[in-house]
Amino acid sequence: MKLRSNQINQHLKKASQSNSLLPLYIVSGEDPLLMQESCDLLRMGARAAGFSERELYSVESGFDWNQLLESTNSMSLFGDRKLIEIRLTKPKLDEAGKKALATYLTAPSQDNLIILTMGKLDRKTLNTKWFQAMENSSALIQIWPIENHQLPQWVQQRMESKGLHPSPDASQLLAERVEGNLLAAAQEVEKLALLIEPGPVNISTIRAAVANHSRYTQYELVDHAIKGNDIQALKILNFLENTGVEPIAILWALSKDLRALEGISTAVENGQAQARAFKDFRVWDNRKPLFHNALKKHRSTAFRSMLIEASYIDHSVKGLTNANPWIGFRNIILMLSGTLKNNPLPLTHQ
Repeated sequence: MKLRSNQINQHLKKASQSNSLLPLYIVSGEDPLLMQESCDLLRMGARAAGFSERELYSVESGFDWNQLLESTNSMSLFGDRKLIEIRLTKPKLDEAGKKALATYLTAPSQDNLIILTMGKLDRKTLNTKWFQAMENSSALIQIWPIENHQLPQWVQQRMESKGLHPSPDASQLLAERVEGNLLAAAQEVEKLALLIEPGPVNISTIRAAVANHSRYTQYELVDHAIKGNDIQALKILNFLENTGVEPIAILWALSKDLRALEGISTAVENGQAQARAFKDFRVWDNRKPLFHNALKKHRSTAFRSMLIEASYIDHSVKGLTNANPWIGFRNIILMLSGTLKNNPLPLTHQ
């Protein structure tokens, strides 16, 4: 069956009442915040239904899918129902994964519930027999991105859920500030809820609250990094690290722009007009000069190297490696400025 993200609560409530939770929930998409919030709802529903034990598997190349089957067949030490989370690093399952899930779904135990998270599924995969067979006994929750023109409305709804009632200009200001990054938008709303009393919110109130809250933000860091202003970018990075800003917030802001720069650079090198590439990658007008200058300094291969470094940071943030993400950020800043061209510091360097 297919579920929209706004149907999860209602589905879980009905399924819990009738003890008919599905054995497998597939959450597919690209936005980390929307993915996380959908999974949070599923976790809460599972806990309410008595799935008090939790196991987590991160699937990378060489993953042994027998671990999953062994887990679903083994009894909990305390007789608890078990929630099993499987996180794919790629949007496609290998043959071993397909076989393991198919085997599990032939006779699923009511004491197990699996949440499978993966990237965006393409139409070809959705139409395959094996996926349709899997979907017949599970729920597919596809997370669709919030488009730029939808973001002000999304911000408004988010603020209203916190008791804040923004004017259209106020919602627009926050939307422009985060430039499509929903994780950053959610964080900004959380900050405002702490700084502003519930009630009407206008654009002046937001500007004052944001100005008083912090001297630097991850967006200023990214802008200075892309400009190649490594001295100021490193200064802001140190400030953010010392004030306890989560690396994931910086990573998403930085990775978003690096992916766009790499994609635009590749398109232009293949003969596409830069204006068209900007439109395809939905670059806001106020950022086009910034991107234009970065594209003059670096080729697509350089941006790909930076994205590889960003992937190392991502692994360290997720706890998959024992590494220091802040060194990775410094490497990317220096790569963007042209100071560091080869042999960046390893992230494990202290």
